[in-house]
Amino acid sequence: MAFCLIYALHGMGCAAGWDTLRTSGFSVHQAVLLAAWALSLAATLAIALWLRRYRATALDRAAAALGWVGFAATLITFAPIAIVPACT
Repeated sequence: MAFCLIYALHGMGCAAGWDTLRTSGFSVHQAVLLAAWALSLAATLAIALWLRRYRATALDRAAAALGWVGFAATLITFAPIAIVPACT
């Protein structure tokens, strides 16, 4: 879901020229993508922490581990948003 959200915002921002508008040292496009990434990280972290409560079965433990894998994947996959220009 995070990938779809950020991918869609990326396309919309490039098409609308958000990369040419500046605010607080960032382009509006980069600020929107960073905000979407932060929201996605918060959501996956909340899910990982919620899944950690249940440890009764092996399936519960696997779900908790995969929650953390999802958080790490979201962190690593979208890290280039912070450093790479979006629309070139």
